[in-house]
Amino acid sequence: MTPHNRVIAVHMDCMRHPEFATLGGVTQIGRVYVDNTHSTAGTDGCDVWYGGQFIVDMPRKQLRYLVLHENLHKALHHCTEYIGVAQKHPDIFAQAIDYVVNGTIEHMDPAFAFIERPTKVAPLVRADFSDLSLLEVMRKLLDEQKSGKKPPPNAKDSSPGPGGGTPMDVHIMRKPEDGAADPGEGMPKDAQGNPIPLKMLIADALAHGALAAEQLRGNQPGSGALSGFTERQTDWRPPLRKFIEELCEGDDYSRFNPPNRRMLPLGILMPSHFSEASGDFIIACDTSGSMGGVYPVVFGEIARICQQMQPKLVRIIWWDAKVQAEQTFTTKDYANIAKLMKPAGGGGTTVSCVAQYIKAKSYKPKATIMLTDGYIESNYEAPAGPLLWGVVDNTRFVPLRGKALHISSVGSV
Repeated sequence: MTPHNRVIAVHMDCMRHPEFATLGGVTQIGRVYVDNTHSTAGTDGCDVWYGGQFIVDMPRKQLRYLVLHENLHKALHHCTEYIGVAQKHPDIFAQAIDYVVNGTIEHMDPAFAFIERPTKVAPLVRADFSDLSLLEVMRKLLDEQKSGKKPPPNAKDSSPGPGGGTPMDVHIMRKPEDGAADPGEGMPKDAQGNPIPLKMLIADALAHGALAAEQLRGNQPGSGALSGFTERQTDWRPPLRKFIEELCEGDDYSRFNPPNRRMLPLGILMPSHFSEASGDFIIACDTSGSMGGVYPVVFGEIARICQQMQPKLVRIIWWDAKVQAEQTFTTKDYANIAKLMKPAGGGGTTVSCVAQYIKAKSYKPKATIMLTDGYIESNYEAPAGPLLWGVVDNTRFVPLRGKALHISSVGSV
């Protein structure tokens, strides 16, 4: 086989493996180049390059290690999410991400039945870095570099020395402002012709890969090494209910069910206060492709809360690159909100349009709930007033303002 075909064959090997199948879909994202541009291999978080001479006679188990190494960099967003620290500490960063990736690979196949460490360039491996995050590994390497201390004897560092060793590959940091190097170039597009964000593609690939790996294992538990790639099954319903209930509480009526939560820790039973009509709420819904499956579940829960708390009005705003439609619901509609929804849009994603729309309409909501996958512009305008972000399948998202409530789509469809 040609060197390029050998890489493709290894992709298939990974897809059939009960552990590494989790990364099978990631291998299909971006392009694969086999030439002599690189003396070893490299990735920019989307595309991967392999040196033809480097892999031409590499044993298959070693080539599997190398291919998994590059695709773990992609899965962990090493070349797209850590530009700041990579610029500040380029050498230490390059070492740290290799330690993290190699440790993960070897944790998944500790007996080396499927993989083998490459011998042309020894991979960076240290047992004392097991289970540490990237930034924790960087911190330890920086401390060693400053002190001049060598790693502990049991570290099994393949390239001993103060601060670390030599990475096995090249890491090309991908900046959105690089134009031609934008991750969207050459990537799949949605119905409107807009490139699907790289983060979303990788998240989807990992989710499908995890299912494939589970099936290959016969639903038996795996090593857990890639568990961080899937969303935690947290119960988002109680925080959502608490957010709406606290804003709906007024002083028109009192009741002991539920009791006043502020006094319960003191052992004092006091009534809570509420109003029959407690203002209106805005729920602004991102209509990108990943969101459709969660709407019935989320709105079903919102409907139950609204039936109890009786807000005056619920206004749903459907948006993508701009606000596409608006629906309003009053008390008589709350039981059927999930059935009455009419999502509109599905193009790009520009969250600032929501705040601008609310301002232009002079709406004064009691609170705004943003439902989104979190793949939005980095600098955006957020609606005024109390704000809750219901973020689907994206634990990395941290809002500039308001609270984040992470929602898993697993089990929602």
